[in-house]
Amino acid sequence: MKSKWFSLGCLTAVIIIIILIFTTVISFGSLGKRFQKPLPERITESSWLKLDLSGRIIDYNEFEDNPLTGSFSAKTTSVHNIVHKINKAAQDDRIIGILLEPKFISCGYANLHEIMNALEDFKTTGKEIHAYVDLGLNKDYFLSTVANKIHLNPSASAGVLLTGVGGGMLFYKEMLDKIGVEFNVIHAGKYKGAGETFSCNELSAPVRKNLDGLFSSIYDSILLEIAKNREIEISNIVRVYEKREELFVNQETALDYNLIDELTFKEDLYKELGISKKRVVSLSKYDTPKFKTSNTNIAVVYAQGGIVMQSQGLEAVNITASKLNAILDKIERDNEIKGVVIRVNSPGGSALVSEIIHAKIKKLREIKPVVISMGNVAASGGYYISAESDYIFADPYTITGSIGVVAMLMNISKMTDKIGINEEDISKGKFTNAMSIYSKLDEATIQSMRLSIQSTYLEFKQRVSDGRDLSLTEVETIAQGQVWSADDALQNNLIDEVGIISDAITKAAELSDIDEFTIEYFPKKKNFIEEFLKDKLDVDLAETILSNQVKEDRGVLKAWQLFKSIKNDPLQAVMPFDLEN
Repeated sequence: MKSKWFSLGCLTAVIIIIILIFTTVISFGSLGKRFQKPLPERITESSWLKLDLSGRIIDYNEFEDNPLTGSFSAKTTSVHNIVHKINKAAQDDRIIGILLEPKFISCGYANLHEIMNALEDFKTTGKEIHAYVDLGLNKDYFLSTVANKIHLNPSASAGVLLTGVGGGMLFYKEMLDKIGVEFNVIHAGKYKGAGETFSCNELSAPVRKNLDGLFSSIYDSILLEIAKNREIEISNIVRVYEKREELFVNQETALDYNLIDELTFKEDLYKELGISKKRVVSLSKYDTPKFKTSNTNIAVVYAQGGIVMQSQGLEAVNITASKLNAILDKIERDNEIKGVVIRVNSPGGSALVSEIIHAKIKKLREIKPVVISMGNVAASGGYYISAESDYIFADPYTITGSIGVVAMLMNISKMTDKIGINEEDISKGKFTNAMSIYSKLDEATIQSMRLSIQSTYLEFKQRVSDGRDLSLTEVETIAQGQVWSADDALQNNLIDEVGIISDAITKAAELSDIDEFTIEYFPKKKNFIEEFLKDKLDVDLAETILSNQVKEDRGVLKAWQLFKSIKNDPLQAVMPFDLEN
């Protein structure tokens, strides 16, 4: 009998193993299909390029083919890719226009502004852009205003939702108090609000005032841009945003407000423009030529995401010193690269990593001119790594500044007391338990952390003082964790000019004293599967996939990312909020 059951058990195990192997092969086969680059479409004369933009749009995607940007996670594309294809289409005689169909775009306004500039350049060739909206949110409509005409689905359930500009933080103190978790937050700069998410139940008065001024500046810029693009009085746009009765603006109301030009179904629009299916070229299948390098190049380096000690997975967008500095080392040694543009899009993070990157940029600047191009946000650590440069451009919609430092130390001693867990330490040395989450911080530890914070803050201000040729007194006036719009940053001498990445490239060439050049982009494009297999084949990928099955709340996600960052690196130069709308 035992033999029979043993045999059956072995057979079952073999079957399970076979099923697992088969499932794995099928899964990787499915992933493999994702790695296959879409074949370029055959383009006929008088074709239209279709920009059906949706989901997440980042500055730059270093992976050529990423299978995690499909059913596993939100669709991800890059401004770099979109702008290059728009520029090519402008010069392509086979393309006579662009069909712009945005839906639920998720990105910063600076990213949108880069795309809008490319579309404006496209129109200067005499080619037209037609935007079609079924259901548009703030950023969908904002992008659509660059079109020659905006067409809206005439259905009562279609429309445009214009809510304005906002951003915020979630506060966890009350919940943490209830479960017995305490965060000790120490900050340098009265406007440095990053730790308030764990230590307060609401925004402090200085932080609220600073953010209100920032959002007002960005809000005014957006409304002015819409008014200009749609040729509407600014007072009428303000009335739409602040006085209208309906939540969704649809049908005749949208026409009355001059937000759109025509109510029509998409099929009828295509007929009106004489567009057949074979004359529509999708963005993903519209090929762009490979850029050849010459003996004279300008390097464009994308530094995007939080500044962290080590990378947090292949799909994570973040900045590490090991990765970025290796790129800058290579650029430093390359005699064909004459100038450098660093595109910074970061809310900051580790103060130590920011200092390490800053030192590398300073060294590179001694050999080649370095120009900074700021994206959606270049604040706190993002500004730290920008300060040591020859020239700084900020997009009109950039958020920058936040010169300050915060430290967060957690202890769960009250919670462990409640549930009956007791820790007993045997320690030698004054600060043995300083980083222990089980021990309540003593005054000596808190005081020592204050000293570290002040020292790091002074170093941060000194870097800004040296890089921007300001006195420490002048830096302190504009520091203290305050965040600034691009216009305010210009007035405060935190930047040199308001402009986009192409302006930064032109400036780098000017400072390098070259007229003709090609652009070399970094990080270099990589194949996702090769990078994945080279890195590691373990649970990290499963974690990445599973975590992307659910649409996470951005506030919770940001708090979780901040918590992960401070676990081993409590000194942070990080901005506390996202611009959500």
